[in-house]
Parts: sequence; structure tokens; C-alpha cells
Amino acid sequence: MANVTVSEVSKVYEGGVLAVNRLSLTVNDREFMVLVGPSGCGKSTMLRMIAGLEDVSDGTIRIGDRVVNNVPPKDRDIAMVFQNYALYPHMTVYENLAFGLKLRKIPKADIERRVRETAEILGLNGYLDRKPKALSGGQRQRVAVGRAIVRKPAVFLFDEPLSNLDAKMRVQMRAEISKLHTRLEATMIYVTHDQAEAMTMGDRICVMKDGVIQQVDTPMNIYDNPANLFVAGFIGTPPMNLIRGELQEHDGGFSFRAGNICIPLPPDWTETIKDYAGKTVVYGIRPEDIGSDQAEKSGSVARLHAKVEVREPMGAETYLYLDAGTGASCIARVDAHRQVAVGDELDLALYGKRAHLFDAETEKRII
Repeated sequence: MANVTVSEVSKVYEGGVLAVNRLSLTVNDREFMVLVGPSGCGKSTMLRMIAGLEDVSDGTIRIGDRVVNNVPPKDRDIAMVFQNYALYPHMTVYENLAFGLKLRKIPKADIERRVRETAEILGLNGYLDRKPKALSGGQRQRVAVGRAIVRKPAVFLFDEPLSNLDAKMRVQMRAEISKLHTRLEATMIYVTHDQAEAMTMGDRICVMKDGVIQQVDTPMNIYDNPANLFVAGFIGTPPMNLIRGELQEHDGGFSFRAGNICIPLPPDWTETIKDYAGKTVVYGIRPEDIGSDQAEKSGSVARLHAKVEVREPMGAETYLYLDAGTGASCIARVDAHRQVAVGDELDLALYGKRAHLFDAETEKRII
């Protein structure tokens, strides 16, 4: 296996369209790195440059110790799994798995052994004689993954491989790819726009926007400590509540005020936030930290008075969309058995110690 090092890489298309802007990232040997962001953020372009399917406008890409900018895709020792499976419809599963090995003139006995081993890993033993049209979407995706595994590359690249599957199959395949990573101890780079996939699969996550990296960290560090407003609003389901208001100083302490809301801030924040007194800031708090049992038990003096506009039962929990008089809706994630109806007015505790403040101008996290 190998590490992948991307140094100051940019991609400019005809007409001056900047898709990737001076991106630098190191993917460690045997790491599962997820590139995540909205459509058009440059994540797939970056993956295709690593694969050699797109030229690099500037910067260098290394796989292991070798600069591969001008190395053809077939010589980079990578394997890529595409969104549309890219299987040969006229070939059987066995032939699809074996095709790349035959091109490399691998001995027939080795091809047989590798294909059988890969089929065993992915549960495809009973499907080797079938053609792709006789397979379900999930089975086709397994074949596409198998075609990558059978080559035993240094690096696996996945370009939104689950987006064509239904919700249940996506969850199943997420788990299978994660188990595969553990079993193969392989270096994997996975592109997705689905932050749930990123959170559940990645050793680390690289969050991108407009061709620029916003934050690289472990899933929980990104969730608990987002670097800026974009990351805070993008990572998490439902997303973090972000309320724009003013930081006010009084009696040696600070509070956040927005419309009818006044939230006392923790005393241990004082030293960090004192320079923002009187300035516009953004208060961020996760839905699970509004009105939850943890919030109620925290002894917090901060409370939110709000009216329930929409109630979404999700099974184990319920999402409440609230009007708190701030000009923006808030979302609370509460116990499913809590008796709440649309139109109810609630007085909800905030677990303020887990909240954040963001600079309204730079959009960077203050605390």
C-alpha cells in the first residue's frame, strides 16, 4: 500500500473556471479518507487528478514516493470504483473481474485464484456466471468493487459509488466497504456529497467548498469543533442551528442576544470572546442540545421559548422545527415519546456548554 500526497494542486478548465484551488492533503498509508462537500466543490475533480483521468494545472501529486503528474492512469497502481459501476454488459461477473488481469497478462491460474478469492470476500460466488443485467444494483456495485480488489492496487479510489442505490442498500454497502477496508488494510480515498457516509466511514474527513479545503480531521472532531460556519451547517443531520445576533457584555459576563432570545454564555468563554463585545456573531447549537434530557439535567440557565411549527417523528427521536422569534427557524431533536403537538409553545433548556460562537464576518469559529 502507499500514502498519497497532494501539494498545492490546482485545476483550471477552459474559460478560466477554477475547480480546485491550491489544495494540499496527505492521505496516510492504510487510511480511509473521505472527500465530502456539495456538488461542484471539486472533490470528484481532485479524485480524477489522483487517478490520472484529469490533468493537473499546477502542483504535484505523489503516490508513495513517486510524482505521478505525468504517469498514465494504468501505471499509477490505483483502482477506481465509479458511480455508474462501469461494467461490461456482455461479460459475465467472472469475466468482468478477470478482464483487467488478462490485460496485464497475469497467468491464468493466478487469475482464477484472485477472482475466486475476491468473489468469496464480496459474496459473489453464486453469481460468477451471470451478466450484469441479471444482478441487482447492490450486486453490480459489489462487482465494481471486486474489479478493483482483484488487482491489489496501492490505492483504492471511490467516486460516489453508492449514489445510485436505494437507502437501505446504501447503508448495507457502507458497512461492507468499511469492513473491506479493515480486511484489506488498504489506502482508500472516497468521494461523496452525503455527510452521513463521510461520518460513518472515514478515518478522517476532508470537507471541501468551492475547490478549497475547509477542514480536515476525524469525524467527531469535525462534528464537535467545526472550523467555520460552512462546516457547522454541512456536517450533521439535522444541521447545526446557526442564529445571527449580537454579543453583549454585562456584569462582568457575556450574553448572546437575537430578537427575543437572550442566552447567557459560559464564564469560561470570557477571555476568548471579550474582543467581540458589541459585534455581530453567530451562535451555533446542535439540535440534540436543545430540549434534550442532557440539556435539562445540565442546570443551564439558558432557555429558549419557541413555538412548534413542524413535528417530524423519526422513530427513535422526533425533530421539532421551532419559531423562536429570531427570523430563522431552529431545530430540536427530542425523545420520540415526548408529547408535543404543532402549535405548542415550549420553554426548552439549552446545553450551552456544547454551543459555539462564530465570527459573522470571517465565518470562522471563535469558540
